[in-house]
Amino acid sequence: MFDAEINRALAAAVDLLNTAEGQHSAKPSPDDLTSIEALRKFVAARDKGLGWTSSGADRDEVDRVRDLRRTVASIWTAEEGQAPTEKLNSLLEGVGTRVVPAAEGSGTESSYRAAPIPVSGRPADVMTASIAHALQFLVVQGETGRMRTCKGADCDAAIVDLTRNRSKLFCDFGNCANRAHVRAYRARQAALRQASKQGGGASTKKAATSEAAAEEKPARSKPSSAEKAAELEEPTSVSSVAAKEFRDRMRDDLMEKRDKKDKKSKKKGKKKSKK
Repeated sequence: MFDAEINRALAAAVDLLNTAEGQHSAKPSPDDLTSIEALRKFVAARDKGLGWTSSGADRDEVDRVRDLRRTVASIWTAEEGQAPTEKLNSLLEGVGTRVVPAAEGSGTESSYRAAPIPVSGRPADVMTASIAHALQFLVVQGETGRMRTCKGADCDAAIVDLTRNRSKLFCDFGNCANRAHVRAYRARQAALRQASKQGGGASTKKAATSEAAAEEKPARSKPSSAEKAAELEEPTSVSSVAAKEFRDRMRDDLMEKRDKKDKKSKKKGKKKSKK
């Protein structure tokens, strides 16, 4: 959605948040950032383009990174439109900016980009600079709504929505979307059984079954083309929401590939014209 450097830093911020103890796709997740070795392992697993380092990592750095995680979590879970700028500014304190050439295929039309300059080369300072820079971008662009928590039941994993139409709802730890669909289906079945018990007759059960069927799909009347289009654009059922999210993700990937291809073609054309 944004340029590659911002996307990379936002993804890393999500990874940092999800090292905290919590529930990920209905499974308990322990705190994964409790030791020097854990910090080194975490940094080593991140995208090399971030420029993060674990050199000089010690117990103090672990504590500082954990403090960073808490501050980012408070920013991430703030109400949309109410960004805690005071906390964000505290992260940005001492962080500089420099102009550097944009990497080829970075997703930006400009040949340059703004890169954060950390206060020092210590792990916590380097991580703080890149994450704070990315969060600042979201706040300034009015895109804080992309900082989300998974909509799956029993899941508090952080997610960042980098789709063009803000369609990402679930995390990637498990199949939260599918679990949501199963939960909704079981709720409908439970409602049918309850209606049958209360009515005590076949007619009540038949009526309840018809009502549930009507919720899934109209039995006699087919939806119009306009209704079908509306359901695709603004799905109402959990299953259609999950399907739309998948379609949007595939479409965004395709558009991103096309954009990169077009930009490469333009650059080649410019080089030829110069010759």
